[in-house]
Amino acid sequence: MNPAPLPEDQAPHQQANVSEPLSEDQCWEYLEAARFGRLATMDDEDIEITPVNFVVDDRKLYFRTAQGPKLFRLVLTGRVAFEIDRVAGDSAWSVMVRGAGRRLTGAEELERARSLDLKPWLDTEKAEFVEIEPLRVTGRSFRLG
Repeated sequence: MNPAPLPEDQAPHQQANVSEPLSEDQCWEYLEAARFGRLATMDDEDIEITPVNFVVDDRKLYFRTAQGPKLFRLVLTGRVAFEIDRVAGDSAWSVMVRGAGRRLTGAEELERARSLDLKPWLDTEKAEFVEIEPLRVTGRSFRLG
């Protein structure tokens, strides 16, 4: 459920092949327009995928969360994956971010994160701010059959 229209909603991506890679700039265009994605965190035994709402600022991703398993796994390993996707008509795309996640703790970085107007969609306490610094951003577009 994305509140803002995404780029393909305005001009469908034309593709000759069944699947094509997206450029990094195309990936960022989709990331900047999206507001909802899925975060993958891991520990020694398990991988969890959690839906989160987020914002992009200066090619980094930010979200809010509460204390709990998601934040624990993120702090434990610092490694995360983040995915957004969209299906529109006979085409689809997917963007994957692999990177380093960290809980923001410094006064200056917390003030900056608060200025991003990142509000939880659910009426729950989410006092922790998290930043994902991408190490690799990839994406693909698909022509559906």
